[in-house]
Amino acid sequence: MNKYLGILIIVVIVFGGFTMGGGVDRAVDLLSFIFVVGIGIGHAFGTKDGESTFTRFGDGCVRGGWLGLLVGITLIAGTDFASQMDFSNIMPALAVALLAPLYGYFLKILTMQLD
Repeated sequence: MNKYLGILIIVVIVFGGFTMGGGVDRAVDLLSFIFVVGIGIGHAFGTKDGESTFTRFGDGCVRGGWLGLLVGITLIAGTDFASQMDFSNIMPALAVALLAPLYGYFLKILTMQLD
């Protein structure tokens, strides 16, 4: 029962922080989420004997988050507005790229509670 209460507290704090900071809609990007969860699932398939699938999934989500950030920064760097240093376009794209590690660590902390 305590672990579910812990999960509820974590979720409320994170979503409360986004709500107070300007809205949860700023923290939602489906492509980043699919990227992170997909890598987490792929990583979980490599579970060895005696290893927790939840832990393996959470570790994969963190790694997927960092890979998502690198992919996002690479895509940003390859655009015309990056070469022109147009921060009005760079910053929103960077905010989306930063969601991938956020999702990875958020899912990792949830899987730590479930394991």
